Amino acid sequence: MKSFLTLGLNFFFLLGFAQNEELAENYFDQGEYQKAEAIYAKLHQKNPAHQNWLLGYTETLQALDKPEKAKETLKSYLARQGDYPNIQIELGYLYQKQNDTTKANTYYEKAIAQVKRRPAFAYSVGNAFQKYGLLDFAIQTYETAQQIEPKSNNKIQLAKIYGEKGQYLAMFESYTDLIIENPSYFQILNRNFSQYITAHPENEANQAFRRVLLQRIQKEPDVIYNQMLSWLYVQQKDYAKAFVQEKAIFQRSASRYSNRIFDLAMIAKEQDDFSSAQRMLEFVVDNVSDRREWRSAQRELLIVKRHLANPSDYTKIEQEYHQVITEIGRGRESFWIQKDEVEFLAFQKLNSEAALEQIKTIYAQDLLEKQVAELKLLEADLKVQQSNFNQALLLYTQVEKMIPNSDMAREAKFKVAKTSYFTGDFDWALTQLKVLKTSASQLTANDALELSLLIKDNSLEDSTQADLKRVAKADLLQFQNKPKQALQILEHVLSDYKSPSIVDDVLLRLARLHLANSEIQKAIPSLQRIVTEYSDDILADEANFLLGQLYSQQLNEPEKAKSYFETLIFNHPDSIYFVEARKRFRMLRGDQIQ
Repeated sequence: MKSFLTLGLNFFFLLGFAQNEELAENYFDQGEYQKAEAIYAKLHQKNPAHQNWLLGYTETLQALDKPEKAKETLKSYLARQGDYPNIQIELGYLYQKQNDTTKANTYYEKAIAQVKRRPAFAYSVGNAFQKYGLLDFAIQTYETAQQIEPKSNNKIQLAKIYGEKGQYLAMFESYTDLIIENPSYFQILNRNFSQYITAHPENEANQAFRRVLLQRIQKEPDVIYNQMLSWLYVQQKDYAKAFVQEKAIFQRSASRYSNRIFDLAMIAKEQDDFSSAQRMLEFVVDNVSDRREWRSAQRELLIVKRHLANPSDYTKIEQEYHQVITEIGRGRESFWIQKDEVEFLAFQKLNSEAALEQIKTIYAQDLLEKQVAELKLLEADLKVQQSNFNQALLLYTQVEKMIPNSDMAREAKFKVAKTSYFTGDFDWALTQLKVLKTSASQLTANDALELSLLIKDNSLEDSTQADLKRVAKADLLQFQNKPKQALQILEHVLSDYKSPSIVDDVLLRLARLHLANSEIQKAIPSLQRIVTEYSDDILADEANFLLGQLYSQQLNEPEKAKSYFETLIFNHPDSIYFVEARKRFRMLRGDQIQ
């Protein structure tokens, strides 16, 4: 019973101290230094060895302009408790604030001397120096410990300090030493590199990193240096140079895996560097041994060739599709390549009849249910292209029933709504959209909301729905690969509209059509008009995002791009573009992105 009471008393005793410390911290943060001093003085008196209370007390004394008392308190602690190096640095910094650099350096050197005797002190001493921006002393601390105990793990701290001082060569030398000791560190440490490495090859840190790696490759070739150089070139979006490094890695790898080159090709493709992607995928096709990987590379290679193709190349591409499909054999394994060929015939060669014939051939094969549903969805799209709307609606409905409650079913339902909208059946379109607005897919829900508002707003303002019908016709023509006709209709709507709510919808459609035709300067006025005159409407977020993209990527005006991304971030936090806009804004601002 007695021991239980003792334990209880100790608990409340410690709880009381914790509450007092928190109260003192609050007083300090609020600038009530005298109240903070009174509490810290009592705490320090109760337990003179407690460093947190000592430092809180001396910091409060300095805030009250009592530096002499603070110095005496620290000296007393060192005399009674021992020569703790971090406290010596605190005392030294007090002298430095009084411009007594001689005494300050004396205490700093005493702290470093203790690291010579006990290298394990390096982290606490180095951290104390870094706390006050005394980076040269921090470097001296870590280098001293490293010389005495080479196995001590001080290279990360040294590298970070070199980076803070702008000594990029030394920083990357330290990081590279660590990575050579343990190559798996690279996947962790390259996050630190992102503080300094940018997309610009002429950036000082980029040049330093490249120099370190090239010098090391010449002196002691190691595949990890090629991996790091490849990473650097990817950050700079120089995918051709990254490919050179990846080929060197492939040639020196015993396993001869081509996954890294395939992944690099996908990055280049995503960034629209189709020429580099093509060379990479051709390399994979020629060197890969795994049949599944070969199929994937062949499929992506044909897609990339389609991006680079002119109409004069279409016959050759069609022949290549036939060769690859023949080699694989028609069936489940070649389904996606066969589907790609249908899309190529329909949307690039603009030969819907040939595409539909291919679909019949694919239907006759032994397919999975999901593959059949994918094919029906594509067939329905082609029926819309041909204005066979009833057949299209039937196919979309079949897909909904085949794979209910799936993303594909929701896509099919949205296409039912869109087809009804194309044909002017706005009431039935709204019925379908009502369900989709609560979709688990944010993209589907956003598209459904946008179309629903377009129909509702422009039905209320114009009972004849004349403007809405013309915009629907323009959307259908665009879907049917007739952009010039769509553009003409939209320009007419903009010049004689009856429903004011239709204007921002028309402007965005005009901008998209101009961008699809690489007419950036024609697209910008429409987008700027949306963000200026319709800043609170549902399309403003997309307009801001598109302008940010254009000014950052095509027009090389980062400050303008930042302003559009910033507007989106602060005014449209629920936008589907929010995450990407924030990332791009931070990159343009120079923040570290992980």
